[in-house]
Amino acid sequence: MTSEDDLYASHQMLAALVSVLVHDLRNPLHSATLLVEAMGSPSADVQALRNKVRAQIGKLDGLVGETAAAMKELALEPCTEVIAVDTLARTIAQKYAAIADREATFVLPATSGLEVTVDRRLLERAAIEVAAVVVEQQGLDDATSPPRVLVSIDAPEEGSVRLCLGDLTRERGDTLAKAPFAIAGGGIRLAAARSLAQSAGAMLRLEQGADGVARFALFLRQAG
Repeated sequence: MTSEDDLYASHQMLAALVSVLVHDLRNPLHSATLLVEAMGSPSADVQALRNKVRAQIGKLDGLVGETAAAMKELALEPCTEVIAVDTLARTIAQKYAAIADREATFVLPATSGLEVTVDRRLLERAAIEVAAVVVEQQGLDDATSPPRVLVSIDAPEEGSVRLCLGDLTRERGDTLAKAPFAIAGGGIRLAAARSLAQSAGAMLRLEQGADGVARFALFLRQAG
């Protein structure tokens, strides 16, 4: 079993790698920007400048690849367990305020009796990040109403359980649907949530229903 000291060291190393990557990406990005601007000069050697831009992009790719490999070595293996999805939903609601640093009302469904196999801690955090986005999107529509996260549970097909979060308007859903899990599209929370969900043994999607309501759906493997 990994010791507490090992976990602490791994966490700090991951944080350091991310910090170094973000810092070192700035130099080639800045250089590439200057090169692109230089292409507008009447006397510019465009082909030579293009080659230099490609070289800067190559540096970016190298930095990302080297850091990603080091981070992968530090990642811990998921720890899956069988858990009642109803318990999972209640825990997400209970932990939300402490982690997201904001209050919200969770509307939980009736007991389903379904069980899933998942890394509980990773999935809880993924769901909380998704719930935080739902709350933020509601705040854009009506800041006077208390934020609400609607939760639903069903089994859409044999062997699969779906945990849905949120009821976003069609307008919000359409905006997010363009690239919901890319940082430039849905933001860092959703990008991280999808990665956490995948590590937990789940799949995260944005679903838009015929009723015009958009919901985030976590697909989990049913136990048994």
